[in-house]
Amino acid sequence: KVMPITTLIDTNPGQIRIGTRTVRDVTNHGVLSFEDVIVESSNVGAIKIGFKVGTERLSQYVQRFGFGRPVSRDFPGENAGIVWRADKWTESALASVSMGYQIGVTPLQMAAAISSVANGGEYVEPRVVRAVYRDNRRFEIKPNVVRRTVTPDTAAVLTSIMEGVVERGTAKPARIPGYTIAGKTGTAAKLIDHVYSKSDYNGSFVGFIPSRNPVV
Repeated sequence: KVMPITTLIDTNPGQIRIGTRTVRDVTNHGVLSFEDVIVESSNVGAIKIGFKVGTERLSQYVQRFGFGRPVSRDFPGENAGIVWRADKWTESALASVSMGYQIGVTPLQMAAAISSVANGGEYVEPRVVRAVYRDNRRFEIKPNVVRRTVTPDTAAVLTSIMEGVVERGTAKPARIPGYTIAGKTGTAAKLIDHVYSKSDYNGSFVGFIPSRNPVV
C-alpha cells in the first residue's frame, strides 16, 4: 500500500510545474484527501499520487488493466491503443500518465477495465456472443477470467470512491434517482493541427449500475 485513501494531499496553488511545463486544475482545490483527488478530478493531486506510486508500479497496473494491447478475440480489427514502454517514461511522462494523458485507449478497453472493478477485481475477456443455440439447446459462452487486476478489497474501495464521483463529484449529471452508480469522468484536450487545444475537449464517462450488484 502506497498511501491510505484518507491521506491529505496539498494541491495548492492549483497548479504544478514539471520541468518546463505547468499543469493546472480547473480550480484550486486546496488540501484534498486521496479519495477527493479522484472525486474532484484534480490533476495536481493525481500527479503527486503518481510520483508516490512510481513508474514501475504504475506501468504494471496500466498493463494489468489491459491497456496497450488487444483485449478480445471477437474483435480481429481491434486497435491496441497507445502505451509507452516504461523505460521511456520521463518525469513528465509519469505525470501525464498519472492524470490520464500520454496513453490512448479504446472504448472496449475502458469498458473491460472498469468491469474488472465491478467484477471484484477479475478481468473478464469481453465477448460479443453470450450463448449459441443448436438443436434447440442453449450453449452458454462461459466467462473467461484472464487475470486479477486488484484484490476484492481494493475493488470495493475503488467502487466506493467512484460512487462519490457520481454523488458529489465531477459526474453528478450521471445520477439516476433510485440507483447507486459508480463511475469516473475523463477529459482530454482535442488535438487540432498537431497542437493540443486550450478550449476544445473530449469528455467521457464510464461506470456501472447498480454499483454494488452491477448489471450494466
